[in-house]
Amino acid sequence: MKKILIIEDDIVLRGNTADFIKEQNFEVFLAKDGVSGIQQTLKHLPDIILCDITMPNMNGYEFYETIKNIKKTSTIPLIFFSARTENKDIRAGMQLGADDYITKPFDLFELLKIIKTRLAKYDKIEQISNDEFHALIDHPTLAIFIYQNGKFLFYNNPLANIFGYNYKDFSSISLNELLDEKNCNKDKILQEIENCLKKEKGSISIKFKATQKSLKPVFIELFASVITYKGKTSLAGNIFKLDPKHEITNRLNETMETKHKLSNRELEVLELICNGKSTSDVAGILFLGQRTVETYRANLLEKTKSKNIVELIMYAIKNKLILIN
Repeated sequence: MKKILIIEDDIVLRGNTADFIKEQNFEVFLAKDGVSGIQQTLKHLPDIILCDITMPNMNGYEFYETIKNIKKTSTIPLIFFSARTENKDIRAGMQLGADDYITKPFDLFELLKIIKTRLAKYDKIEQISNDEFHALIDHPTLAIFIYQNGKFLFYNNPLANIFGYNYKDFSSISLNELLDEKNCNKDKILQEIENCLKKEKGSISIKFKATQKSLKPVFIELFASVITYKGKTSLAGNIFKLDPKHEITNRLNETMETKHKLSNRELEVLELICNGKSTSDVAGILFLGQRTVETYRANLLEKTKSKNIVELIMYAIKNKLILIN
């Protein structure tokens, strides 16, 4: 059953419209203004929204601009309805990206026709997208997936094969089960993925050790981007199997290259920072001026491409540049 959200401050019009639409076999949710409309949109993820323009607290234009900037609600079709009939008002709504505009008073059957037309259009677009995805997922060698709620919602044979499973058996496997129990970064890996999903944008690239069905370790590199799939924030991407010797060599080379970039004094400052010392502490321990220490801190951030001290410490630990007391 398709879900429709009606946002209208006129209680009589809201109720009459809702009663009519319910009779047409739709599930209906109601909101009295833009603020409650956002809450209802995020809670129910409707298939289409009917929204008045002139409302208290947050008008229809402000509401639509808000949901357009939220990834999981940005593609929901919206129909404005309003007593405004001037061309400039209609253009304002359509320029925001609204799918249609109906003026009050309106015929309920005319509204129903518009709703069905817009839903049919979006169903067709989604079907095209699904067909394209399934064509891609049938790739004979590239391991492709969509990850959602801790599991690979979609995957193909190459991905299952990397972990030593056949296609059918892999359907019940979660990412948590694939991570090596002895891998001390297990929680960190899962947290990085969850953080990426919570931001609802961007991408992630991580390397880790996983476990095959035979319990043999397998070194993995995962690339993924945040997408919205069936109204939910998900990750879509690829997984590649790495040569473990090549992976170890790469890590050693990266560590040596980074150490080579840093002077002995910078490494001393870095170790003290990682052990929780303040700028004044570092200055006193190394007999340096505080301004000089700040210069070293800035150089360390630049050379390691860290955005802040937390990232710098994480980088140092990951690359084994220092020893934490």
